[in-house]
Amino acid sequence: MTRKLLLFLASTMIAFQAIAIEPATENTIPQPTEECAEEDDVWSFWWEAGFDLASNYMWRGFDQSYRGGNRNMVDPSFQPALTLGYGKFYARLWGNASLFSDYKEFDMFLGFQHEGLEVTIYDVFCGVGNDFNAPFFDKSSHNLTATIDYTFFDRLRLHWATTFLHPNDFVVKNGVERRAFSSYFEIAYTQPFKEVFDVEVIAGASPWTGPFWCPTRVGNEYDWDNPAKGFNVTNLSITLSREFQRGDVSFPISLGYTYNPLSNYHYALLTAGFYF
Repeated sequence: MTRKLLLFLASTMIAFQAIAIEPATENTIPQPTEECAEEDDVWSFWWEAGFDLASNYMWRGFDQSYRGGNRNMVDPSFQPALTLGYGKFYARLWGNASLFSDYKEFDMFLGFQHEGLEVTIYDVFCGVGNDFNAPFFDKSSHNLTATIDYTFFDRLRLHWATTFLHPNDFVVKNGVERRAFSSYFEIAYTQPFKEVFDVEVIAGASPWTGPFWCPTRVGNEYDWDNPAKGFNVTNLSITLSREFQRGDVSFPISLGYTYNPLSNYHYALLTAGFYF
């Protein structure tokens, strides 16, 4: 009798243990894991909007006010931006309206960003004064450029840009007019200082003759009929920056100095932004 009782109790305990570890049935609703939640967040819609106010519009070491024939050391610029994204892909609209030079620009971007890699293709529509009022679909007012950036260790960034379509981006070699594929590359290094501000140092250059964007200087003017030949350094910059955050709104500010060895011009640049 005692043996039967012990066998019954042992059988009962084994049965309860089997029930406790029984795998989930088809009717069990699985709970999302943290990895799945993070993956869903990565592939979701996102957006950002805002603007910068800059003391001048600097690009590749050149102040864009010179495009209007009036080189201004200070040319306040309003630069709004809107970005719509899905996961790692995004589309961006960016504009510039300069005060003193009356230079205006409207850019459209398509981009992809993953970890340290960013690839973009963008179109630029620009002009000075009445030139900006040209028909938008007039191809002579546009240029198409592709860029690739890669950042190592969140500090060292390599950038390359090449223009593929532009009505004036041609050079003559051996009596034959060929597309120049005007390009620009730069190396940038960013160093944080005690979470107070970041210092970024940039060196940028034109690797070969670039009639689209790299002119020679004659006196105080730029000669677009004779672009700078061969390799030319155009951008040596140092910038101090910090971004303030309040809720979902950010306020980036920066103060920089730029020297363009090709034009032998020096610039100070102050920029303040508002983004949400």
